Amino acid sequence: MLMVFCIGTVSMEAQVYYFRTTGFAYKQINSYGHWTDWTDWQSSDMLITMNLDTDVVRIYSKTPQTYRITQHVRNFTDENGGKQVEFRFIDQDNDRGAMRLRIERNGNSQIYIDFNNIMWVYNVVRTQ
Repeated sequence: MLMVFCIGTVSMEAQVYYFRTTGFAYKQINSYGHWTDWTDWQSSDMLITMNLDTDVVRIYSKTPQTYRITQHVRNFTDENGGKQVEFRFIDQDNDRGAMRLRIERNGNSQIYIDFNNIMWVYNVVRTQ
């Protein structure tokens, strides 16, 4: 179970979690080979499902995104006291990347999607 420690209590029912995005930002590698700063937050309203039974995360954006979890990397508490879980994935285009679910001490949550040349982050709210 990849994210049980920070999402909720384990039960015998299907382990599917639903989130809505409230905003997103991104950064990318510039023409000099350096990461840009994060963009300003932009408003968004998309459904995200995390199915821990099948290890699949789906983001229902204009272009749907599917991430098949291949490896659980670690659970940890960051320097600000937030809980994080990190794992590796293969997306719908067979590109490899990393994903992090972060829950801050104040309850705010983000999902980070990291590739070699671009990263984006969604502010999310759990809906079920």
